[in-house]
Amino acid sequence: MENSLRRLCLEDFSRWFNQPSGRKPLLIRGARQIGKTTAVRLFAEELNLHLVELNMEKTWQFEPLITAKNPGKLVEAIEFELNTDIKSGSSILFFDEIQATPAILSLLRYFYEEMPGLAVIATGSLLEFSLSEPEFSLPVGRIELYHMGPFSFEEFLAALGHQKALNLINNYSIGDAIPEPFHRKMNQLVKLYSIVGGMPEAVAVFHKTSNFKDVERVKSGILETFVLDFNKYKGKADIRLLRKVFESLPLHIGRKVIYSHIDSNYRSRDLSLAVNQLGLAKVLTRVFHSSANGIPLAAEKNERFFKPLHLDIGLLLSQLNINPIEAEYIDDLNLINQGALGEQFIGQQLLHLIPAFRNPELYYWIREKKESSAEVDYLHADGTGRIIPIEVKSGKTGSLRSLQSFVTEKGSALAIRFNADFPSIFTEERDTPRGRVSFKLLSLPHYLVGRIDTYLKSL
Repeated sequence: MENSLRRLCLEDFSRWFNQPSGRKPLLIRGARQIGKTTAVRLFAEELNLHLVELNMEKTWQFEPLITAKNPGKLVEAIEFELNTDIKSGSSILFFDEIQATPAILSLLRYFYEEMPGLAVIATGSLLEFSLSEPEFSLPVGRIELYHMGPFSFEEFLAALGHQKALNLINNYSIGDAIPEPFHRKMNQLVKLYSIVGGMPEAVAVFHKTSNFKDVERVKSGILETFVLDFNKYKGKADIRLLRKVFESLPLHIGRKVIYSHIDSNYRSRDLSLAVNQLGLAKVLTRVFHSSANGIPLAAEKNERFFKPLHLDIGLLLSQLNINPIEAEYIDDLNLINQGALGEQFIGQQLLHLIPAFRNPELYYWIREKKESSAEVDYLHADGTGRIIPIEVKSGKTGSLRSLQSFVTEKGSALAIRFNADFPSIFTEERDTPRGRVSFKLLSLPHYLVGRIDTYLKSL
């Protein structure tokens, strides 16, 4: 991948490498083909570091030493086998695809304790399956975790050279007016991101050719790779069932999962296992219901109530078999699939707002009562302890009934709505049995989602 397609994670890697003391081995986690290996290579190149890269899916002569838990002897063996020098301060020892040799997980703590000056990075794509086995666990407190996903919308803009668009996003303040041509262009770029997606190879191909057919070819290959990976999954789930759940995923984005709606011929228990395995592979993210009575939201998480989020909006569009050339001329992509694309776009960007060292989880709120049901698409906890309800609407209009229900029930003073209209902020009022309720509604176009924490601090 070209250096122009650099990731924001490279800045995080630099901070990690340049820590004055106490640097821990870095474990990068994420789905296949999101660019973990490429990011490490670019990072080493930028800092002019000697990268000693070991793909653990290959067979190495030094492997018997891994279980000996003697990092010094292991480094000597690697140096001898590769005929290279590994030096603290100028080298990175990089174990790639460690799910093939999960014993490295235990070894990482000894690198931290016995060779703290050596920079060690490990990555794994199906690592969660190894971690689910009782004999393997993370050396808590001895490693630094880093979660990676596809390109964010801002990274996508930077990769394609849209610096003016990035400047608009970074410099916008609540109350500023955005000229109509600028707003129209930004919505077009949201649509372009929705078509291409954030998978690094797809972004790189579009950057090179600007050809949707080339991009579609790449995305089809990625989807096929995911399907082929099903054969590597551990557990008792039927491979055919995994494929069925994966193929039905686009139809359930933005909806609470009801297993009988996937396939009534299978037991819910078996379907649940398949969904869980796709989650372990990071192909999907489960957005859990939280009662939202306080933070952390995870404290009131209900694991039986969730809706799925796809790994990437571009892959979702391909799975829906939407012609990308035709999609370019659709006024509002968020109208496709009953607004699922809009919810996918916002959810995918919200994941990027979670610090990379934390496990990325999203939450929503639902009340299922006859004649008074309500659902808020996402919940966002800001730095002050507030829980902000977020609604995603297709087009420029949409009912606020669910937001009003949440505000009434939880006493929120602020809510966010995303739609295709210009940004605005105003006060919503409603008469309830408890009296008159009012709250501020921050209405934002989709392209400003990455800056909501900044806006919340200003309110």
